Amino acid sequence: MTTRRFPSAPRSALALTLIAGSPLATAGVAFESGDFKGEYSLSASATAINSHNANFGLGRIDLRSGELSNKENYDWQEYYLKPGVTFEYAVSPDFAFLGGGSLIAAGTTGDGDPGGYTRGDEHNTSVEEAYAGFRAGDWRLTLGDQNYMVGNGFLVMDGNLDQYGDGAYFSAPRTAFRDAGVLSWQHEMFSAQAFSLRTDDHLGDLRMTGANVDFKLPNATLGAMAFSVDAKDNKQNAFIPRDGMDVYNLRVLNASPPGLEALQLNGEYAIERGSGKGIDYDASAWYASADYSFQDLPLQPTLGYRYADFSGDNDPNDNTRKDWDPLSKGYVDWGTWVIGDVVGNYLLYNSNEKAQTWRGKVHFNEQWSAGAQYHQFKLNSNYYFGIPVSDRDFANETGVYVEWMPTEHIYTSLAYNWVDPQAGAKEVLGNDRFDTLEWFFIYKL
Repeated sequence: MTTRRFPSAPRSALALTLIAGSPLATAGVAFESGDFKGEYSLSASATAINSHNANFGLGRIDLRSGELSNKENYDWQEYYLKPGVTFEYAVSPDFAFLGGGSLIAAGTTGDGDPGGYTRGDEHNTSVEEAYAGFRAGDWRLTLGDQNYMVGNGFLVMDGNLDQYGDGAYFSAPRTAFRDAGVLSWQHEMFSAQAFSLRTDDHLGDLRMTGANVDFKLPNATLGAMAFSVDAKDNKQNAFIPRDGMDVYNLRVLNASPPGLEALQLNGEYAIERGSGKGIDYDASAWYASADYSFQDLPLQPTLGYRYADFSGDNDPNDNTRKDWDPLSKGYVDWGTWVIGDVVGNYLLYNSNEKAQTWRGKVHFNEQWSAGAQYHQFKLNSNYYFGIPVSDRDFANETGVYVEWMPTEHIYTSLAYNWVDPQAGAKEVLGNDRFDTLEWFFIYKL
């Protein structure tokens, strides 16, 4: 494997769960002086991971040098510290100036990850958020480096890929889009945003400009989005063309049929069309999922199933990209949208794949919970990053995890994931089981 030969950036990051609304979505320390008010925040995280048989025993490919290492087992640690502040100055009940900012100090030690994104000597401190704007009635405008998410992060959520010198590839604390502008309007059940978002260099330095609308019904949220992609003439985008791409998305989220409130249905469909610089785009992606919560049973178990399909390209040498590009997808929960902690971080990135997911979770009490997921992966074409394969069966991944939240400020998890290669993976990688043991901790003020 090499970097950004991949159609899009991977994203792991249990830490992103916090941004997207985890059990630790606690308020920071508030301050107020007359019409001026705000909030200080602080997140601190540590991660330790042990992995065996990188790339099914093939070894790790360093994505900066392209060198293949015969070393198969990797131990590495990650950390980050993120202080932040938000503020608002009310000129009148219907108008206020607002803004915010944050810094991130992050790094990776040890061997680095088995995907070759880090080497274990990365330490970096940078500005994450820096934005300002105003709120006027139902309208809100913010300009600058800021977070923005559509739906559950299927397409638009994460503007930064934490690789190379950034460090903390797995815990992935950086998500803000650069030089961004978001104009929002919300009134009762309707909300809409016009946006212009720029990703970091590792994601291709893309500018995504478009609009999103949501209509919240009592038992579902309907949404639609359209945006265009403007790609810089850099080395990465020369290899993975995106310039001139137009993206359209329809979705139904958090839907519960009348009388079946314990059943939650989700689904999205998206296409990539358009053309630019001699390249045409003709890709699609969709998923459908169902989860049922047995609230009246002991341990309140939840069982679910999801089928996801991301198009591939059976003729990568023509001038039409048919492989789906997930662009700035995010991470909001186990398996969404990093499908499999091993496969989704190091092998497949929501492109050229069909993924079936069976999942379950139980709650022992308010502090302890546990879950398991099983993913079955097939390629959507007879290529794996340009390498021909005769069999599309790729891999099966099983993951089990335990979560502990002793207070509203502390969350920690322990997960073990193992992946068995199938015929397609064995053709291009190795034959051994690829596994990881992951410990993650975060404190949030």
